[in-house]
Amino acid sequence: MKSTTEFNKITVFGARGHSLMILRGLQEYWRGRVKVRALIDDVDNGHTHPGLGIPVISSDQRLSDYPDLPVLVTPGSGSLRAQVIARLAGEGATLATAICPDQVHVDPEVTYGFGSIVTAHTRLGPAVRIGDGAQVLATMIAHDVEIGAFSNLNVHSSVLGHVIIGREVNIAPYAVIGNGTRERPLRIGDGAVIGVGAVVVRDVPEGARMVGNPAMSVERWKALNRLIDGT
Repeated sequence: MKSTTEFNKITVFGARGHSLMILRGLQEYWRGRVKVRALIDDVDNGHTHPGLGIPVISSDQRLSDYPDLPVLVTPGSGSLRAQVIARLAGEGATLATAICPDQVHVDPEVTYGFGSIVTAHTRLGPAVRIGDGAQVLATMIAHDVEIGAFSNLNVHSSVLGHVIIGREVNIAPYAVIGNGTRERPLRIGDGAVIGVGAVVVRDVPEGARMVGNPAMSVERWKALNRLIDGT
């Protein structure tokens, strides 16, 4: 898969709420350096976006009109991003990897997977590895952290040191992922969902849905509430 962090013209896959939020944040960082030529939406296209004043086109039209421009893939769903990026790879497209490496709070040794997006406000410490197609909107990723492909770390979330996050994990706003150790990193399994404000202090199984402080599975949370209610 071809990818670049150096671009001044792009197309953007995604033309709705989450995608526009991502784009607005990046434009604030870019300060006019990067021009968006078109938004790509395979459901609703063939018009000019009312807020941005640029065309909304289909994937087929991108391939015919802008085949050489990098594509920034912005949907909030990790699984959808995986599908779109796989299709773009088959078409020979170049992905835009949107990062802000010159910030004073970003360690210069952070590694970024192709098509990943990291916002300008995110603090990134040493030995952080970000997977392909991941979206990192978090407040802080401390150190010695691996983020799996197509995972989402949403606004105001934080990840402390020695953590391994699997593929297509969704970490909601204000969640905190606690410290592991060098010998035993804290692990979050593929496809896990960490709820709003949850505080994770131990390993999370693959596909688990976690809520609360300390975080526990939704099933255990429901059982605890039934016990409290006496039902």
